[in-house]
Amino acid sequence: MPAGSNAMKFLHRRRQEHRPIDLNVIPLIDVVFFLLIFYVISTAFVQETAVTIQRPASSQATVISSGFVPVAIVKSGAIQVGPQVVDVAGVSAAVRAALAAGNTGKVVVIPDREVPTGLLLQVMDACSAAGAASVDVAATKAGG
Repeated sequence: MPAGSNAMKFLHRRRQEHRPIDLNVIPLIDVVFFLLIFYVISTAFVQETAVTIQRPASSQATVISSGFVPVAIVKSGAIQVGPQVVDVAGVSAAVRAALAAGNTGKVVVIPDREVPTGLLLQVMDACSAAGAASVDVAATKAGG
């Protein structure tokens, strides 16, 4: 091959480098969208009780941050163990399952201030019968 042909190839390559680059961002947008969907689906959100409860006040109330099964009682008498709504007869089985799933022995009963004492005691007894090591009642910290 003559030496001039190599020089022509080199010049030919240099001319191609000056073309504008066409960057297609549509696949990039698709990938980012799929990652967003993946993270939204796989994220564990904090569960809170789905009902509004006005807790009674106590000057001896302390803060419990984690490691318990919440049992909410609204003033209408509805009982919620975690995300599951049950009746008084189903509290024991629901608490037993939640204690096993949460690997804890602590139950916090969150009653509305207008819940009858008899219903509160029935729920606390059912929690104890389910195997809870401790059953506490949630209250709002009163000034004092």
